[in-house]
Amino acid sequence: MPSGAAERPGAALARAEWDGPRQETGLGHTGRMTAEVQSTSLPLLAIAYGRLHLEQPLRGLTTAARGVCRILWVLYSGDPKSRMALRLVKSEGDVEGDVVNVAGLSPQDAAEKIRSYSPDGITCFIDESVAWTAEIAELLGLPFYSRLTASRLTDKLEQRTALRAYGLPTPDFWDVDELADPAVLASVVEQVGFPLVIKPRRGVSSQNVAKLASEAELRAALGTATPGRMLVETFIPDPSVSPMPSWTAPYVSVEILASHGDVAALGVTGRTPLANGFLETGQVFPAEVSTQTRQALVDAAADAVRAVGVESGVLHVELKWTDAGPVVIEVNGRPGGGNLRTFIERAVHADPVQLVMRLALGDHLAFDGALDAPTDVGLLLVIHAGPGIRRITAIEGVAEVEAIPGVAQVSQKLVPGDEVDPGLGTLGCVFEVTAFAPDHETARQIRDRALSTIVISGSEEV
Repeated sequence: MPSGAAERPGAALARAEWDGPRQETGLGHTGRMTAEVQSTSLPLLAIAYGRLHLEQPLRGLTTAARGVCRILWVLYSGDPKSRMALRLVKSEGDVEGDVVNVAGLSPQDAAEKIRSYSPDGITCFIDESVAWTAEIAELLGLPFYSRLTASRLTDKLEQRTALRAYGLPTPDFWDVDELADPAVLASVVEQVGFPLVIKPRRGVSSQNVAKLASEAELRAALGTATPGRMLVETFIPDPSVSPMPSWTAPYVSVEILASHGDVAALGVTGRTPLANGFLETGQVFPAEVSTQTRQALVDAAADAVRAVGVESGVLHVELKWTDAGPVVIEVNGRPGGGNLRTFIERAVHADPVQLVMRLALGDHLAFDGALDAPTDVGLLLVIHAGPGIRRITAIEGVAEVEAIPGVAQVSQKLVPGDEVDPGLGTLGCVFEVTAFAPDHETARQIRDRALSTIVISGSEEV
């Protein structure tokens, strides 16, 4: 448990429903076994491990598994960096567990190879692993998202269709293939109008997402879009009056725990305004919203989780507030990124990554949904190079930001001389700054001071 975190007795409980010797522990505890129980008695969890730069840190996964399960690392993507990182940290003694490489195998052959280890469960932690893991889980007879649900979680067109069929409000949307029909395209231009948004049906971190302001921009985007891989939708409008404070954006994420059909919110995360290109710029946990607004957001997120067919999982649901209420931006079938794991642990004393593991092993977890006033407000700033900068030439103010009271860490992703790759979306940021404040106003002041202190210079030439 992080230092300074207060106990919240009675906030949560768990019921273990597998046949092994797991203790029945509170959701807000580590769930570790007693010292007399040997690690070999723990169930075996297969973790599909894909691309290194998107995955949860290996050491963090190992920490979450302590006392809960043994890990079978399943390398399915063929990413050499993932294999190299796993070999490195295993050689240092920080990661335990067998490794099975199934890259290049058919799902049937991969499942048979994994089956030989007799895993008790299987899971994954990044979007692009969800569909593959669902297929393997079905072949092995292990609990996970169904293949239909996995497809809805990872294909934005299928997700929009499922949300609308459930009765939730959605923007209008079209597969780019539909807009190849001149009549459909003309109808969109004349009757729907602009702005529109084009995005990959399967994508992460705002990569290749663009706002289209005119017919010319729409036609240009369609001309370069790969058939069957892109989605066009209407822009979800900003509210005339936002229930969020002015220094944050009118959209949030709701961190959901679903267990055997029971759905609860671990928290609501505020967001700072997007940068050009829909790039994320930060998180504020918990969000600064009224009780009424929070409940409306949680209810919409819970409905979205049910709409895509999720029974159990830890999910990250993004929503935007409009004059008509919350509208789902997207449902992600994994815990939220950034610093949300740390923020949630400090607030509710439960590790979302460990919750995923426990659900995959059949545990029934319950959370009462109550979020007491946290001991602090978690703040993540994601700082990007300015518009038009393609190569960084100088960075100033890093030491000064590190010295700001409340700043816990400054993580520098790029240095002078590095290229700025706009295709990476939010992942192509220059800095991430983590801070903790006693209240939201202090968090705002830290943000303003940090943004005015760091200066990134660069050129338009690569």
